Amino acid sequence: MSRTRFAFSIAVVALLVASPATGQLVNFPVLALSPADGVTSIGGGWGRGLNADSGELNAFGVGVRRSMEKVSFSIAGGYVLDARGADDGKTTFSGALAYHLPLESSVNLSIQTGIGYISLAETELNFPVGLAITGSTEAGSMMVTPWIMPRVHFTRVGGTNSATATDFGASGGIGFATEGGFGFGVAADLLLVDDGAGGSNSAFRISVGVNYALGN
Repeated sequence: MSRTRFAFSIAVVALLVASPATGQLVNFPVLALSPADGVTSIGGGWGRGLNADSGELNAFGVGVRRSMEKVSFSIAGGYVLDARGADDGKTTFSGALAYHLPLESSVNLSIQTGIGYISLAETELNFPVGLAITGSTEAGSMMVTPWIMPRVHFTRVGGTNSATATDFGASGGIGFATEGGFGFGVAADLLLVDDGAGGSNSAFRISVGVNYALGN
């Protein structure tokens, strides 16, 4: 495995994606896509809202990602458990796309967007647009990759009273990758949601994931 491939085959993007986001999976942090020398990865993990504004729900997701030097993308699916149990849960799907800016630097900048879908009482679509900043450093036999991504977050709720909201958020995390292609990572996400009365609510979510790089 080349050094570049090793550096960016990381678990932190295993769930993308988003949630939006997680990649973009609902109830997950919005996860950053990193560049690599043509690597396909599969992964899965757990996400949870930590306060009342986030719903305090558990979710599980799996996804596949393709990372290249200029463009990376991912698709994912997940299941958000209702507070009353899995029998009342909802399925969520997502896709994410990132364009990696051509910089000669150890820090990578990417413009990323995506879509997250879930059907609750009404259909909800999430469209995050952000700037992903990722770096990498060696720690013994592992590669460590921290990242952060501020974003504008558009939410479209369909149905009888359809509406579109524009909010702001940021996510960040750290991933660890081994030379054998296995990785794991953690992420956190804060979304400031307009409450319609001149204030805002703060939805805070976290996720933990694992992945495996399949290679070219």
